[in-house]
Amino acid sequence: MNRFCIVNNRNYIVPTILATFVHLVVVFVIAGHWFDHAKPEHKVARQIQAQMIDLASLSLPDAAASQQTSETRNQQAAQQEQQRQEQQRQEQQRQEQQRQEQQRQEQQRQEQQRQEQQRQEQQRQEQQRQEQQRQEQQRQEQQRQEQQKQEQQRQEAEQQRQRELVAQREAESRLKAERERQAAAEAERKREQELAAQKAAEERKREEDARKAAEEKQRQEAAAQAERQRQEEARQREAAEQQRRAAEEKARAEAQAAAQAAAQAAANAVIGDIGSYISAMLTQNWRIPATARNGMETVIELHLMPNGEISDVRIIKSSGDAAFDRSAEQAARRTERLPRVAEVEPLLFERRLRRTQVVFRPEGLRW
Repeated sequence: MNRFCIVNNRNYIVPTILATFVHLVVVFVIAGHWFDHAKPEHKVARQIQAQMIDLASLSLPDAAASQQTSETRNQQAAQQEQQRQEQQRQEQQRQEQQRQEQQRQEQQRQEQQRQEQQRQEQQRQEQQRQEQQRQEQQRQEQQRQEQQKQEQQRQEAEQQRQRELVAQREAESRLKAERERQAAAEAERKREQELAAQKAAEERKREEDARKAAEEKQRQEAAAQAERQRQEEARQREAAEQQRRAAEEKARAEAQAAAQAAAQAAANAVIGDIGSYISAMLTQNWRIPATARNGMETVIELHLMPNGEISDVRIIKSSGDAAFDRSAEQAARRTERLPRVAEVEPLLFERRLRRTQVVFRPEGLRW
C-alpha cells in the first residue's frame, strides 16, 4: 500500500507542474495586454498590429482540467483499491484471529483431555495402590493368623511333650523302684549263694593250693621260656618293621620331592606365562612420557582380585621423575582388569599373584 501511494504522488507532481506552467503563461499574456493599454500613445504612423496566438496553448486549461479529472479518478480508484486492500487485510486478520481462536480452543480441548487422562491415570494408580494396600493387609492378616496357628501348634506340642516327659519320668521312677527291689532280692540271694559257695570254695582251695603250686612252678618256667622267645621274635619283627618304614619314608620323600618339583615347575610356567601376559597388557596401555630416559626405573605393586580386576596400584619405588612414575601408574589404572588372571588356581593366585610387582623401564617392562 505504501508503494502504491508513492506512485500516485509521483503521478500528481507532473500534472501539477504542467498546470502551474500553463497558468503562468496565461497570466503573462494577459498582463502584456494590460501594460500595452497603459503606455502613452506615440505619434507614429498608423499601422495594423497583429499578434499570433498558439491555439494549442489556449487549449491547455482544458487539458489541465481533463488531467485533473483523470487524477481525481485515479485518486478515487487508488482510495478504493486501498479500501479494498484494507478490507482484505481486515478479513485476513479476522480469519487469522478465528484460526487462532480455533487453535486455542483445540489446545484447550487437548489440555482438558490430557488433564482428564491424568486424572483417570491418578485414579487408576490410586485404585492400584489401594488394592495393593488391601492385598498387603490381607497378606499380613494371613501371616498373623499363620503365626498364631504355628504358635498354638507349638504350645500344644510343648504341652504334649511336657505330658510325655512327666509320664516318662513317672515310668522311669516306677521302673527304677522295681529294679532296686529286684536288685536287693538278687543281692540277698547272691549273698546266701556266696556264703555256701565260699565254704565249698575254701575246701576246694585247700585241695587246689597244692596242685596249683606245682602247676605254677611249671607254668612259670614255661612262661619264662616263652617270654624269652617272644622278646626275641619281637626284636626281630621290630628291626624288620624299622627297615620297612625307613624304605617307605625314603620312597615317600622322593615321590613328594618329585611332585613338589613338578608342581613348582608347573606353577613357575603358569606364573611366567601370566607375567608375560600382564606385561603385554600394561605395555599396550603405557604412554611413555617425553621425559623418559634410559636407566629410569619405576616399580609398582598391583593389588589383584581373583577375577583379574586391579583393585589398587601403589608405587613402591620411584624413578625420580614424576611424569614417568605417573605414566606407569596410569598404565596400570587404565588396564583395569586382566581376564586371564581368573584362570589361575586360587591357591597359586594367593601365593604368587595377589600382590604383583612390575618394573617399568624406558626400554621395556620387566616382570
